[in-house]
Amino acid sequence: MRDINGLVPVVRGKFLKLQAAAKEKGIEFMITCARRTETEQLALFAQGRKTPGEVNRLRHDAGMQPITEAENRIVTKVLTSIHQFGCAFDVAILKPGTHTPTWDRKADFNENGVPDYEELGSLGEALGLRWGGTFKFGDFCHFEYTGGLTLAELKEGKRPEA
Repeated sequence: MRDINGLVPVVRGKFLKLQAAAKEKGIEFMITCARRTETEQLALFAQGRKTPGEVNRLRHDAGMQPITEAENRIVTKVLTSIHQFGCAFDVAILKPGTHTPTWDRKADFNENGVPDYEELGSLGEALGLRWGGTFKFGDFCHFEYTGGLTLAELKEGKRPEA
């Protein structure tokens, strides 16, 4: 799930450009999710909607680690995700000098007065990525690129090229 090689080439290229642009701004991040299988997406969608036992059976089937009852909360709003087509990735900003992620939307580790997730979102948008921070439900860790293709077209096997 964290391997950028599962992303379609144009999305992988945009990820690498985002990583370089962020580094120039003093923002370090790690990828937390790239391409997902249908089984992984189903397991994630079950979280917070099914019992921990049911969720962990689905996670096991998907090759994912089990979660605790406290972790059994909704983490995705969709049953079919752009991630399944290699056109999306999620990230976590790292605390400086560590490999410790933070999901604090207000964190400003480069101390320029702009929260790092918002700054990263702007950098991604400048590269043509769609940033989840602009979604109705505000998914600040998410970036995607479909090249204008619809979900139906992605399901048909089409992929963005540029």
